[in-house]
Amino acid sequence: MGAEGTGIRAVSRHYASANNRRAWLELGLTFLLYLVGLLTALFSIGAPWILFPAMIFAAAMGLRIYIIQHDCLHRAFFTSRRLNDIVGTLVSPIALTPYQATRFKHNQHHAHVADLERRDTFEIYVMTVKEWADAPCLIRAKYRLYRSPFILIIVGPFILYGILRRMPFYGLKTGIWDLVLHNVLLTGLATSVWAIAGWAGIAVWVGSIYIACVFGGLIPYVLHNFEHVHWGVKPELDMETAALEGSSVLDWGRLFDLAMMNIAYHDLHHLNAKIPGYKIKAAYDDLEARGLITSEKIGFIDGIKCLRWKLYDDENRCMVPFPKDRLEAQTQLNA
Repeated sequence: MGAEGTGIRAVSRHYASANNRRAWLELGLTFLLYLVGLLTALFSIGAPWILFPAMIFAAAMGLRIYIIQHDCLHRAFFTSRRLNDIVGTLVSPIALTPYQATRFKHNQHHAHVADLERRDTFEIYVMTVKEWADAPCLIRAKYRLYRSPFILIIVGPFILYGILRRMPFYGLKTGIWDLVLHNVLLTGLATSVWAIAGWAGIAVWVGSIYIACVFGGLIPYVLHNFEHVHWGVKPELDMETAALEGSSVLDWGRLFDLAMMNIAYHDLHHLNAKIPGYKIKAAYDDLEARGLITSEKIGFIDGIKCLRWKLYDDENRCMVPFPKDRLEAQTQLNA
C-alpha cells in the first residue's frame, strides 16, 4: 500500500468488504446459540440455577443478533444488498426492531453523529448547559427524570423495544408492510414460545428480553455519552471529527467483543460503517498499530460512572453533571 493509501480512511476501506462465508458462520452460530439458550431456559422453569444463566445467555445472543441486524442495516454483513435486507427482516423479531423503519432512523443517526443541531437523531437526547440554564422549571424537571439511570437503563430501553418499536411513527415513511411483517413474525415467535412452555415460558422469554434491553441500553449510552465526547455544528463539524470524537471504544474485554461482535469499536464504525462487525477489530488493531487512530477507551466501571454525565458544556467541550441550581449553571457558562 503506497503512501497515498496509508491514511485512516484508506486503511479502513481495505476492511470494508463483506465475506459471505464468515457472515453465514456468524449468523448460523449466533442463531443456534440463541435457540440453545432460550430452549434451555424454557425447559428449566422451576430450576433457577439453570434458568437464570440460560436467560442471560439467551439475552446475550439476542443482542448479538441485534448487532447482526445492525450490520445488515448498513448492508455490510453480506455482499448482496438483497440478502442483507432479507436476513435483517427475518431476524427482526429477535432483534425487536422492524428492519426498514430502523434502517431509516439509524442512517439519520450516522449522518448527523455529534451534530448539536440534529440531536433528534440520537437514541439519547442531550441538553447543553446553556439550554438547561434557560429552561423553565418544568422542562428541567422532565429532563432530570429522563436522564435518570432508572429511565435510561432500567425501564426506558424495555419500553422502547418492547412497545414503541412495534409501530414507530417514522416507520410510516418506510412502508407500513415492513411494520406489519415484523409484528407478524414477532407474534409467530411469541406463539412458539407459548406452545413450548405456556405462559410461564412467555414470562421467561420476556425476562430474557428485559435483560437484553437493560444491557443494550447501557452500551449505546456509554458509546456516545462519555465525558470528553465532541459535539459541534456543521459545516465546522467535519465527518472524521464527528465519527472519531463523537464515539468511544468500550474496553470491556475480549469476551465482550466476541459476544457483541466488536460493537465496542464504535468510533471506527462511525468512520466507515461498511466494515462488518466480524472484521472491525482487525481493522482497528491495524489502524492502532500504525498510529492512525487514538480512541477514548472506557472500561466497564468507568462506563457505569458515565451515568453521572447529564449536560453538554459546549464552552469547555465536555459532558458535566447537573448543576446544583440555576446559579451554578450560569457560573459554568461564565467560567
